[in-house]
Amino acid sequence: MDETQLRNFLMIGRCSSITEAADRLGIAQPSLSQQLLRLEDEVGAKLFDRTSRGVAMTDAGRMLQEHAGAILLSMSRAREEVQAAEHLPQGEVTIGLPATASLILGVPLLQAAMEKMPQVNLRLREGLSATLRRSLGEGRLDLAILYDTEGARYLSAKTVARETLLFVGPPGDFGDRDDLGIATEPVDPGLVKKRKLILPSLTHGLRKLIEGRLQIGHLHNTVRLELDSLTHTKTLVAGGFGYSLLPHAAIMHELARGELSAAHIAGVDLSRTVAIARNPTQAITRAAMEISDLAAQLLHQLIENGGWLAEAVDPS
Repeated sequence: MDETQLRNFLMIGRCSSITEAADRLGIAQPSLSQQLLRLEDEVGAKLFDRTSRGVAMTDAGRMLQEHAGAILLSMSRAREEVQAAEHLPQGEVTIGLPATASLILGVPLLQAAMEKMPQVNLRLREGLSATLRRSLGEGRLDLAILYDTEGARYLSAKTVARETLLFVGPPGDFGDRDDLGIATEPVDPGLVKKRKLILPSLTHGLRKLIEGRLQIGHLHNTVRLELDSLTHTKTLVAGGFGYSLLPHAAIMHELARGELSAAHIAGVDLSRTVAIARNPTQAITRAAMEISDLAAQLLHQLIENGGWLAEAVDPS
């Protein structure tokens, strides 16, 4: 099955006549009939029924018609992208960022895209990871930064880093701090069991990660508040209303100002992967590919420069 066969098949369908389709295509009618027979043999189904007025598409033919249009469109886009490879990427790209990723990546990505890809209109959408996953699946996003994508096999994900959640409390709660504002000594897991937590709701990916890891460590705890707002969570923790578990990127400015305290939990793995994901059923443009590569590059630079407390992962 090749592009010519599909185009000729679609022409027969539009004309409802092999003779008329052959005239429009500028080829002999017997030759077109042979092409159709070979295509039917290849797909293993009859594509047209002969009628007194010409031909009528079968159910199998209508199914192939739908796929053929999508295939030819993808081939056309691929050809255009390859032909434009020597030029600057252009077009529109929409990327979704969770709140924490947006804090460290949003502005740098926009600035770098405007400088390096002036013909690309980059749009940022901030939202919960679950919302971003759904938007990718529905084709409303080209790309998204997602955490722990192992459970989303329907997406194509490139892991770029791994970051660890910290136990976060009010200012001065965990003793001496290092240059990043993190306690020099990890806290005992038993302390976590004694503290009431402020966590996202049960539908939030972060909540699922936290509860799963704490259960592994037998650290059953009391959730005092469920709150899907990073800003309000930090305000309440700073005011002494509870504790939370957040990545360093979400609290680095508060730690620098002494408004919060943070510590690692001894013997508990609270790390999560960070990936750049897309929907593999959607055609990817060169512009989207370039933005994906740029986002990965910037995230790795942030790690190297100390702007993001995470461990880089080689996606290759």
